[in-house]
Amino acid sequence: MSSLAPSLRFINLPFADISKSQANTILGAIHFTEAGLDSALAYNDIPNLNLTAKVLQGHEMASELLIVEDSAVVSGRHAHIQYRSNAAYLFGVITLPEFADTVDVSGLQLSTEQAYNEIFELMAAFDYPYIYRFWNYVTDINGVNKNLERYWQFNAGRKDAFTRHAVTIGEQYPAACALGLSKGPLSIAFLLGRDTIPIAIENPRQVSAYEYPEQYGPRTPSFSRATLLKSSDIATLFISGTASIVGHETYHLNDPAAQTRETMVNLQIVLNQANQQLDRPLFKLNELFLRVYVRNAHDLPLIKQAIHDHLNATCKAIYILAEICRQDLLLEIEAIAQADMSQVNLTKADLS
Repeated sequence: MSSLAPSLRFINLPFADISKSQANTILGAIHFTEAGLDSALAYNDIPNLNLTAKVLQGHEMASELLIVEDSAVVSGRHAHIQYRSNAAYLFGVITLPEFADTVDVSGLQLSTEQAYNEIFELMAAFDYPYIYRFWNYVTDINGVNKNLERYWQFNAGRKDAFTRHAVTIGEQYPAACALGLSKGPLSIAFLLGRDTIPIAIENPRQVSAYEYPEQYGPRTPSFSRATLLKSSDIATLFISGTASIVGHETYHLNDPAAQTRETMVNLQIVLNQANQQLDRPLFKLNELFLRVYVRNAHDLPLIKQAIHDHLNATCKAIYILAEICRQDLLLEIEAIAQADMSQVNLTKADLS
């Protein structure tokens, strides 16, 4: 992905192209491939989230690497978590098989709560108090058992862990996504920080996810629409999975092109909100690198064309076949943006 900061950046690079001499700059990686990642490529001390998912447009693999270049990294394990860290950041991954259902609670809810408990315990033990981003992947996310959709079960387990560790995490609702894959364990990647306080960004045309009504599940999702990190030099924006939702309702049922256009409007509004925090219009929609999750492969041409038409340009994006958290959503888009805060100072009146 695009450069985030001198000390933190995402890049797209096939894992096979990484030399061992470069490995000590990698904080972690997320891979999407149908074939599975060759274990010989996954250096043992680099946290890798290896996800079984089809990359559309004919690519066999999409790899996104988190790079730090200005300080040494330290690798380790904590419970089921594999992590790497430097003085400012910690990237970790955790995969857990689903536990057995109990009489009252699904195994997915239990394993989700366990995974998040371990993440929050790591935060406290290693003194990384800030949560910047979560990436969540669940098998058959729209399936139903114990009379609850599996995404709702995931939300319940996550919420229980957030509640249990409220003293550690405070009122943080970080950027996040939750997607469904055809197979694999519960898989979570996360990025924590030690110094920069995150700013949660919401979308005024959407109800905050943590305030959704009960029709979307007995426990609300625990995330914000984006997380903004800013310093005197660099601003970084982690944009959560974004879809065709206005208020709390899905718009444009069964219309992938219209859902794409509505999603792009929501992305622009999130950027506007972040720009207001910066007092200058530094984040621009056509400069984002997009990860586009597509429910049905046959919708890809319509979705790509709608994005192209909205931007009036070819965008930088990868397209992944995945289930979206609501059955009536046909796509979801997440992104990371970076801006140079040393640009000429602008006032709020200059904001677009």
